[in-house]
Amino acid sequence: MGAVLAGAAVALPSAGRAVAAPASKARCGRAAPEVLAQSVGWVAKQIYYGEVSSSETRKDRHQVESNAPLLRAVAGDEQAATQTAVTSIVYSHTHIVRLRVSRGSKLLSDVGGPYVLAPLGGTLRLHGRVVGHYLLSVQDDLGYVKIETHFIGAPLVLRMGAKGVPVEGLLAPGPAAIPEHGPVTYKHVTYQAYSFNANAFPSGPLRISVLVPLPAGLSQERCAVVENSELADVARRAFGRLALSHVSYSTGVALVRTLTRGLLYVRAGSRQLAGSTNPGPARLPVSGSVRYRGISYEVFSFQAPGSVGTVRIYELFPA
Repeated sequence: MGAVLAGAAVALPSAGRAVAAPASKARCGRAAPEVLAQSVGWVAKQIYYGEVSSSETRKDRHQVESNAPLLRAVAGDEQAATQTAVTSIVYSHTHIVRLRVSRGSKLLSDVGGPYVLAPLGGTLRLHGRVVGHYLLSVQDDLGYVKIETHFIGAPLVLRMGAKGVPVEGLLAPGPAAIPEHGPVTYKHVTYQAYSFNANAFPSGPLRISVLVPLPAGLSQERCAVVENSELADVARRAFGRLALSHVSYSTGVALVRTLTRGLLYVRAGSRQLAGSTNPGPARLPVSGSVRYRGISYEVFSFQAPGSVGTVRIYELFPA
């Protein structure tokens, strides 16, 4: 996604996450593992749901629904022509990784990879008349694993029923049983699991489980620090990956905010280059707290090289 921010660095405590000054001494205690897993799991869910509701996905659906060769082929019940049109769409450098087209109960074409998630269905119309239906996906299982690895970095297990999905990057074979939420041990390492239900292509359940490592001393932190420092670390990872795709600062801010919920600002010195609001706070500390528009926020930040020299990325969470 963006090459403006490569090699981002963030100040890290012994637990390996972004630093912010504590507002109180109350410890999270036994709740800390689940608080951490909830933060990680929320991001994992946003990555998945982004594949079914993003603006790019809407563009891909429009491309299918307005493709004249496809509509004519389906209306004429021409299987060979439908196959040609579907193949052309899938390999036209869009985000579509699989496209399945049918007319009534008859399957006319199904092109794309074998392990695909987040299917989206729609109707094909020619001159206002329904001529067929389609099912598409803009993400395969391997792509999801890569994004989760880049943005979160926690071990991941994908299963269809009791069967693991055979793609690279997963924890395999993984624990025999993984709870929806709770501790799980695998190869003598204890994790906190966060699992949620997704959809495989063309149908059927897909279970996504994130196994969250538990840093030493986690229970000694405030719950808000456990949650927010993890989300700030996701922001650091995400901006680092965005650096590879020449994404603008404003686009990066919008994308990362959907994953982490915080207010984000990119600044070169005191000059704001992009932000969730404009103008943002007049001054931002490297870490600590700030009051902005009548609300107190906890501040996390990290430096990154940019097109204008070194910039600093700030993320603010309600205190």
